[in-house]
Amino acid sequence: MGRLPVDALEPGMVLASDLMGSDGKMLLPRGMTLTDSLIGSLRKRGVVGADVAAAGDGDEGGMADIDEVLLQESAAHVARRFLAGDLSHPAIAALYEIAVQQQARALASGVPILPDIAPGPRAESMTDMFFREEGGVEDLVDSEVKLASFPDIYFKIRQVLDSSVSTSAQVADVISKDTSLTAKLLKLVNSPFYGLPHRVDSISRAVMVLGSQEVSTLALGIAAMNAFKDIPPELINMRTFWEHSMAVGVFARLLGGAAAKNGSERLFVAGVLHDIGRLVIFKKLPHAAVEAIYYAKGNMTPLCVAENEVLGFSHPLIGGLLLKAWKFPEALVAAVSCHHTPSASPGDVEAAILHMADIMAVALGFTPPASVMVPPLEPAAWDLLGLDPARLADVAAAGQDQIDDIVGSFFPARKH
Repeated sequence: MGRLPVDALEPGMVLASDLMGSDGKMLLPRGMTLTDSLIGSLRKRGVVGADVAAAGDGDEGGMADIDEVLLQESAAHVARRFLAGDLSHPAIAALYEIAVQQQARALASGVPILPDIAPGPRAESMTDMFFREEGGVEDLVDSEVKLASFPDIYFKIRQVLDSSVSTSAQVADVISKDTSLTAKLLKLVNSPFYGLPHRVDSISRAVMVLGSQEVSTLALGIAAMNAFKDIPPELINMRTFWEHSMAVGVFARLLGGAAAKNGSERLFVAGVLHDIGRLVIFKKLPHAAVEAIYYAKGNMTPLCVAENEVLGFSHPLIGGLLLKAWKFPEALVAAVSCHHTPSASPGDVEAAILHMADIMAVALGFTPPASVMVPPLEPAAWDLLGLDPARLADVAAAGQDQIDDIVGSFFPARKH
């Protein structure tokens, strides 16, 4: 059929060649079946035309087998997530293929495709509690640090950790006094995430197996989650938020293992808390937060880019400052601060791992609320990991098996 202007494209047409953006990055691969939503996205990105195949090209008499039909339908759905990415990069191409195959298997098992993005949040009845003219980003974080309703257990753990004479037994004793925290920690430690050969039935045993620093980091991460229970549900679905965050934590730990890097518990907690700056923005600036979400949707751009456009800063900066004020480990703070821009912390492998873990979670459908775009990959961060893109399939498979179990450790099962 040849090249057609974007206004002449119709749903059902198939790309005859890779569709490249003005920056030279691949937007959609050859063989992609166009849909209304994809064509609309291409218009928004300023694409002027595309090469499409003639009817029947590549189709044996027009009778594609069912697997090919499912793959095409899945590809049309998944491709929208990757519009901000570079599909010519081997790692992103590998994730795209994994995501399409995963979606096709779900369709084959009878699971329907659901919209990636729910209707946007509403904040008409809420008032922003902070404005640029009232101070800088540090003032915004400082006000949250002072007002955050942290449970007493957080400060007790910090007190023990900050003491030069504290022991592993004291760490275990302090954590064990909080029954809710103990239950969540033990569920996590006994989940497939750790794959321990024997059941751990006490915090003292967990400290012996994992180490007091690791258990304390996990405990502090769980305590931090509890500081944000009062955000109105019309602004953000907190379960979906934490599901995405835990998926990032799982993939960060697995990528760290694949890359033979230390600090697996810290990587997991960094993943769980990587978007905590978004919660501060929702609490303090609900109107601005909603404006950023709609900007991201309307311009088909990642939310972190939209935040910078609307607010003048983005959630990684807020999250890093908050975790620094709460005295989390410096390496964890640095990773959270730079998880969208690891080049800002050159040579920091943990920031690079968290960057890739976030990309991986979104690519595979573990998306944060009101955001679906796979964040752009910094190639230098991927190079720092030293991984073969083929390893991502193994990491994805292992992560899928672990994420549901970990989410179940923190939340009741969904009602069907």
